[in-house]
Amino acid sequence: MKGGVGIAFSGGVDSTYLLRIARDACPGQVVPFLLVSPFLSGKERKWAHSIADEIGLPLREVPWYPFDFHCIWENGRNRCYYCKYAMYHELWSVCREHGISNLLDGTQLDDLNSDRPGLKAIHEHSVKIPLVYCNLNKNNIRRLSAKLCLPTWDRPSQSCLATRVVTGTFITKNLIEKIESAEELLTDMQMENTNENPRLITEHRISLFRCNV
Repeated sequence: MKGGVGIAFSGGVDSTYLLRIARDACPGQVVPFLLVSPFLSGKERKWAHSIADEIGLPLREVPWYPFDFHCIWENGRNRCYYCKYAMYHELWSVCREHGISNLLDGTQLDDLNSDRPGLKAIHEHSVKIPLVYCNLNKNNIRRLSAKLCLPTWDRPSQSCLATRVVTGTFITKNLIEKIESAEELLTDMQMENTNENPRLITEHRISLFRCNV
């Protein structure tokens, strides 16, 4: 792939597999980028760095601030679209600074069949989605990741902290910090149901962390 490759990396199952195969298949520079904002937990940030280091491609952080955009913090039904649009706009700017002309995302087949407004932004920014082009779904990627001994092969799916907030509820930095602290506490307590991520997504649960926000 001419012009170098930038990969939107999170340390999840899909982007980790994508980074590994890009490292092996692309002869030019391959650079994983991590978008860093208050919506990314400290735990996930450290995890992403550890996985990229293990693959042998040091992670480059790209800071951005979602609270600069009222269409994001107002948390309407299209928040995910506006988030993705702003994120990929920032990523492309950084890619150009590094002489990179190809930006890749870990979207896979199953994502196309779910409610993901952010896919529109990916298309609008001409971001390539190789896992879709290769007809790979989540189960395929987990199986292939296991063959490559990637530590993410059986990792539960993760999402940004903003997804815990009910649509229509304003997102504030204080609220996000409370959610992150609560999830860290629940993780430390080793929740009884280990198959469920400590994602506080219902209106009842979120009210626990809205203290004086």
